[in-house]
Amino acid sequence: MRKIIILSLILLLSAMPANAAKMTREERLEMRQERRQARIEAMETKREELMIKLEEKTTVRKQKLAEHINDQLNNINEKSTISMNRMLEKMTALLEKLASRVEKFEERGKDMSVTEAAIVTAEAAIETAQAAVDTQADIIYTIEFIEESGLRVGASAAKTSLKADLRAVKDQVKAARKAVVAALSSAKAAGQVSPEPSPEGGL
Repeated sequence: MRKIIILSLILLLSAMPANAAKMTREERLEMRQERRQARIEAMETKREELMIKLEEKTTVRKQKLAEHINDQLNNINEKSTISMNRMLEKMTALLEKLASRVEKFEERGKDMSVTEAAIVTAEAAIETAQAAVDTQADIIYTIEFIEESGLRVGASAAKTSLKADLRAVKDQVKAARKAVVAALSSAKAAGQVSPEPSPEGGL
């Protein structure tokens, strides 16, 4: 059974502006750094608690193994969410460029309402995916066990939780990418806006 700490999320959501979706890239990066710092502090606390428990319940060899697995889980989570954040940033930049082009064609009298609607849908999908990524980034995975005999089960459960959680978030990012591709295709179908390269996926 995993133990989830979303301390940084709770603290930062209370200070998050209502129009967070309209924040500049610099503001988003600053907020992300603040969340990461809070997460690091919470993670260190949980790690210390785990080490104390391991020292009391397990052998030195198993202590080192459990410590390695626990750190690995959180490192995987961090790297994965950083990668997904970069993808969402690229999608956002792509939509902004597309929206600018669409606006210019509308000024010339071209009906781009279908593409506009597709852009709005894509923006909403990105916001949903971003919220999922932010929440996932705040999760701290800790191996749970009562006695040494349950350490293997606890480690396996933590790995399974991480895998399932990341899969769910990646599905959200994939959905956002699909919506962005749909917006680009709509612009292409209008015959007036040259499509940008499809946003790279890799998920």
